[in-house]
Amino acid sequence: MHKKCEHCGNNPVPHRMYWYMESLNIFLTPLRQKLLYNPVTFWLKKRNVDGLLGGFFLHLGLIFKILQWRSDAKQCKVRRAQVLWEEADKRNIEMKELLFFGKPIDVYEAELTNPSSLIFNPLPNQSASNTLRIKDKRLKIIFSGLPRPAGYMNPWLDLMDDKWLFKKRMLKNGLPVPMGGSCWKFGQAKEIFNRIQAASYQLPATSYAVIVKPRSGSRGRHSTTFVSSVEDLKEAFKIAKQLCFWVIVEEQLQGPVYRATVVNFELCGVLRGDPPFVAGDGQHGIGELITIKNNNPHPGVKDIIVDSSMELFLSRQGLILSSVISAGQTVNLSEKIGVNYGGSSSEDYEVCHPDNKDLFVRAAKLLNDPIVGFDFIIPDIAKSWKEQKCGFIEVNSLPFINLHHDPLKGQPRNVATKVWDMVGF
Repeated sequence: MHKKCEHCGNNPVPHRMYWYMESLNIFLTPLRQKLLYNPVTFWLKKRNVDGLLGGFFLHLGLIFKILQWRSDAKQCKVRRAQVLWEEADKRNIEMKELLFFGKPIDVYEAELTNPSSLIFNPLPNQSASNTLRIKDKRLKIIFSGLPRPAGYMNPWLDLMDDKWLFKKRMLKNGLPVPMGGSCWKFGQAKEIFNRIQAASYQLPATSYAVIVKPRSGSRGRHSTTFVSSVEDLKEAFKIAKQLCFWVIVEEQLQGPVYRATVVNFELCGVLRGDPPFVAGDGQHGIGELITIKNNNPHPGVKDIIVDSSMELFLSRQGLILSSVISAGQTVNLSEKIGVNYGGSSSEDYEVCHPDNKDLFVRAAKLLNDPIVGFDFIIPDIAKSWKEQKCGFIEVNSLPFINLHHDPLKGQPRNVATKVWDMVGF
């Protein structure tokens, strides 16, 4: 159990180890790209040498009881794997979870018990004959997090979780992203902040607020929003630096955060995530409104927790817990979004504008990866992105597809079935 950290939220990580791994990952990117993606490695991959080596070490681990398989779906705690497992049962696919010294490590085996039920769905960059030859041998697969097609190698799979590289990729191809940049010194962060402020000087103060976050990482850990002063920037920079040597400073776009999941270059879900908030009545303070809301909880939504992080978040909006807000006005209470923080979620695929759907697919094709989850901020998903200020803020190589299965509002989307179709099971 990791020590509770208000900046990590409900998903704490060991700071020093995380900083080392994420920073080293970025630093070694050029070398890793040369080692992993070259004619030799492609030749080895084509002949399944990596699969044979992996199978050998897996066999050794099982012999010496370092590793073991568990076939009980009820004991699987990862919701992303659970929805895959539920769909696998419908398709006569037997799934197992790999344990390392008795602990789950988000690695699974899937074996098709009825090969005749295989579904052929080649990726655009694969020939039918090659895919069929691979598919005939792939009655059993082992994967981490989410499965991908046999023999699939994509340099961008290794780069996606780097927010700065992703941002540059989108910008280069004319796709919308917020203004900003990457830095490792506070002086650089201040320069980016001043540039954003100068570009927005005619707008209200909230329009040139920036968000500061680690260049690598997920789940909003150590991200700070509504940063509109140099003093706040300095503190936000320190918070982000706790998880990565490099920091992203970018303009804070206005609107909900959407998770658009694309599988096999088909948009499968568009989930809206909202932070915890209260609606004013002109009589009660923010703290009182939180208590009232917690006393009337929505099923599936956790209580809103009042802590020093929330008080700091409110202060950057010029508010305190005793502030009385006017009737009809809403106030966000945290950078974190979703039901686990007292927020909300809604599957908005059906109302998503066709232009926006095309944009998400276009972005996936630029990365050339069959499973991606984009985080996208836009004021109104029902209107075209061309008509409003919006942008991609990051992409996830292992998206939580379960979010589309379990929305608080809206029609659930079965993304797991698209994943199994994509791998040919």
